[in-house]
Amino acid sequence: MKYVDEFRQHKLARQLAAAIRDEVDPGRSYHLMEFCGGHTHAIFRYGVQDLMPDNVRFIHGPGCPVCVLPVGRIDNAIHLVEAEDVILCTYGDLLRVPASGRNSLIKVKAAGGDVRMVYSTQDALNIARENPDRQVVFLAIGFETTTPPSAVALQQARREGLKNFSLFCNHVLTPAAIQNILESPEVREIGS
Repeated sequence: MKYVDEFRQHKLARQLAAAIRDEVDPGRSYHLMEFCGGHTHAIFRYGVQDLMPDNVRFIHGPGCPVCVLPVGRIDNAIHLVEAEDVILCTYGDLLRVPASGRNSLIKVKAAGGDVRMVYSTQDALNIARENPDRQVVFLAIGFETTTPPSAVALQQARREGLKNFSLFCNHVLTPAAIQNILESPEVREIGS
C-alpha cells in the first residue's frame, strides 16, 4: 500500500516524536483523543505513547463504528440473510458483533446463511458479478472516510448494469460525537 511503509520507519517516527517534544510547552498538559479502537491499538502496538513527553496523554474516545453500531442494524442484516436469501458481504470485524437473542452474523453463516467477509467494496462488486441471479448486499460501515468507496461502488454497479448489488449503509458521522464530548462537562473533567 502506498505510504504505509513510511509510517513504519523507526528513524522518521523518532524524528516526529522529537519535533513534538520541541513544540510542547513543558508547563502545559496535552490530551490527545484517539477516536476508535483501531487508533488505540496502533498507539499501544507501536509504542507511540512511550515516544511522547510526559505531559502528553492519550485519552480513549467514543469508539469505532463497529463498537457503537446499534443491535437493530445487525438484526436487520441477519433478517436480510435469513428471510430475503441475499448474499451479505461485510468486513470481518462485524461478523462477531452480538445481535438480539445471542445471535451474530458468524452464527448465521455457520447455520448456512450466505454471509461473506470482504476486504473492500470491490470484493462485494466481484461477488455480485459472479452471482447475477442473487441479490448481493454490502453491509457498509465506517466513519465518513469510508463513505466515498461505498458511493463509488454504487456508481460502478449502476454503470455496469449490476441490478443485483445494493448497500446497507451504516456509516457513522464523527462531528456529533466530537461536539458531545466538547460540550460535556463530565467528559471534559475526565480529560483534564
